[in-house]
Amino acid sequence: MNEEQQPDSQLFTIRVWQEKVDDQTQWRGKLRHVPSGEIRYFRGWAALIPLMLDMLRRHPVQTGALQPDMAAHEPTEPKAPITGGSHD
Repeated sequence: MNEEQQPDSQLFTIRVWQEKVDDQTQWRGKLRHVPSGEIRYFRGWAALIPLMLDMLRRHPVQTGALQPDMAAHEPTEPKAPITGGSHD
């Protein structure tokens, strides 16, 4: 079973950027829980993990079954092998 098909996992995307605030640069971010579509914003790296843990508590994994939103997006095998090529 490959990584995309593991039913007991969660998927997040994180977008980060820097902003100037009072002559200091701060990290800001956007955390998205892919199966539910929930989005939360954070300031500073220390805020990221508590947000993730909160989302995981509120969106528990359905053990042994694909997430409902992900069932329609099950990966399929490519029709032809992917080969490396030169890029000009």
